[in-house]
Amino acid sequence: MNEITDYDRMFCYLWYETSNPNECKFGEKWVHAGLDPLTTCEDRVKQSLGVRKDLWKNNEVKLYKIWDVTEYSKSVDRYRSRSRVDDHIRNQIGFRKGTTGEIHELNYEVMTIKVNKLLSKLNQPLPIAGLSTGQYNMATDILNYFNEDKNVILAELCARFGKTIFSGAVAMEIESPLTIITSYVKTVFTSFEVDMTSFEQFRGIVHISTEEDNYQEKISKAISEGKKVFTYLSLCPGSKRQDRIDFLFGLDTNRFLIIDEADFGAHKSGQSQPLIDAIKPQDKALIMTGTEAAKASSTWKIDGMISTTYFELLGHKSLAA
Repeated sequence: MNEITDYDRMFCYLWYETSNPNECKFGEKWVHAGLDPLTTCEDRVKQSLGVRKDLWKNNEVKLYKIWDVTEYSKSVDRYRSRSRVDDHIRNQIGFRKGTTGEIHELNYEVMTIKVNKLLSKLNQPLPIAGLSTGQYNMATDILNYFNEDKNVILAELCARFGKTIFSGAVAMEIESPLTIITSYVKTVFTSFEVDMTSFEQFRGIVHISTEEDNYQEKISKAISEGKKVFTYLSLCPGSKRQDRIDFLFGLDTNRFLIIDEADFGAHKSGQSQPLIDAIKPQDKALIMTGTEAAKASSTWKIDGMISTTYFELLGHKSLAA
């Protein structure tokens, strides 16, 4: 979607200053045929910095995301340069700082999720997340394990493997209406939702945090309507954690459990045992870690394991080049 094409397109972009990640700037850029969208948007951000271009040079400004909004701009008669299609979008997002300007008082990842969901709702085509050779092979191995009724799989995945897209792709292949993403590291949840709302093959997933009000009703309603639900469950100790686990594993459905950063906090019996006690025979679990496989799996009975190293990842990339 972001490759060079032979026709003009409309893009929106989001950037932020690393010193203040809870404010971000959302704008638009008309990209002429034959130009690279990413480079063109980067140039627009640098231009907007004016005399502060040193912020870009020093990596204190990050262009976090660009969106191809060509089809949407056509649908609202804004398919032209300087059409302010970004204002058309931002007015539906809210959280604008002041009455004019491009700044939103939102964390850049939260803003990204909101824009992703809005564009999906408005039927703007999203890019396809293609799996690398390594991701595809690993996903196939996991699905083969599951088909053999080996339901608790440990995945030791190197840095830059792309575990959120990888595990999301596995979830889409499993006939389970409920995927539970759980971790002791709560920042994992935002990363998952950013990726899952960014790509076409994950369109239609309903994302519900167990920390939302009335999350039980929302999850039950979505499942009853035949929708695929991704719900987010913190393993941090708290008075409501067990109630959330009891609800999720008490539903009359099968589940896919993804435990991310399993070697950090989630490996301790106080965090893992409530899940081990709750999981049903028909449920499936993927335990993901970076480098501490033994630690991550210390409290679980593992039915199978996959692993990849950074050197293997580089090898797949070189073969694909």
